[in-house]
Parts: sequence; C-alpha cells; structure tokens
Amino acid sequence: MTLTADIRPTAFKARPFKVVFRRHDEVVAEWPVASRKAGEERIAETLGAVACAKAPKGTACHAG
Repeated sequence: MTLTADIRPTAFKARPFKVVFRRHDEVVAEWPVASRKAGEERIAETLGAVACAKAPKGTACHAG
C-alpha cells in the first residue's frame, strides 16, 4: 500500500496550509500547518516514522 502526501491551501489565516496523507483515494490523515516548509517537515517526519516502523529490528531506525 502506497502512502502519499501533499500540501494544500486552506481558508484559515493561522494555519494557511494543511498536509493531506492518502492511501490510494482515501484520506488517512490531515494536519494544519503554518507554512509550506512546516508541511514539508511534517511529511518528512511522518514518512520517516512509517518507514522505520516497517524496518526490521536491528536496523538503524531501531538503534538507540
């Protein structure tokens, strides 16, 4: 299953953008963000966390 994300404008001044995560045609999560840069950071953090969650134990994601 492929998870995709994009940044979309909103009508709210405090959070003028939102990050939308989709799996196929289904929206699975949305987060309001203050800027495109904040949206890009949210996407990177979330997709990184998903990748680590799927990584085998003993990999760099699980070192610590």
